[in-house]
Amino acid sequence: MQLRKARLCIDCEEIHDQWQCPICASETFAFLTQWMPAPERRQKPRLPSGHVAQLAALGDDEDREHAAVAFLNSLVRWTRRARGHLEAIGIL
Repeated sequence: MQLRKARLCIDCEEIHDQWQCPICASETFAFLTQWMPAPERRQKPRLPSGHVAQLAALGDDEDREHAAVAFLNSLVRWTRRARGHLEAIGIL
């Protein structure tokens, strides 16, 4: 069992990794990492994902600018579409 997932049941003091204690069925628990910090497992920091990683991988300033504009355009389209859906159901 990984330390990051280990939980201590407050009621019966059982250590488990589920949302409910397998012994007493209690949902009252505390993560063990409160008292025992888990060290970072990765040797290198995680690379950014999605569009940020694509922008970081681009070398030329012109390519980076083109990718940024394309990303912003897609973000605007997504926002307008989401707003239309929210207006249709009466939230906005």
